[in-house]
Amino acid sequence: MPERQYVAAQFNPWDRRAYTYHNDGEPLAAGDKAVVESARGGEVFVTVISVSNEAPKFPTKPILRKAPPKDEPDLLGAGDDADVEASREARA
Repeated sequence: MPERQYVAAQFNPWDRRAYTYHNDGEPLAAGDKAVVESARGGEVFVTVISVSNEAPKFPTKPILRKAPPKDEPDLLGAGDDADVEASREARA
């Protein structure tokens, strides 16, 4: 079983803030795309900025899965149209 990773990620390239998630699945590296749950309950893409094995002093939410390469279809779950559009813009 892979060691838990703590992943700093951004929703958009222009974001100044990164959010920390934990990842128990396929290992991620800086530059990878991952899928997380949005605040509205849908799924959105984030870009991995950095990865650490050291746990932060605050609770984290999970990375749901590594995103498929751009040439594969999106595997997003049911979310509202704004979540889906935001995730597509974040991947562009």
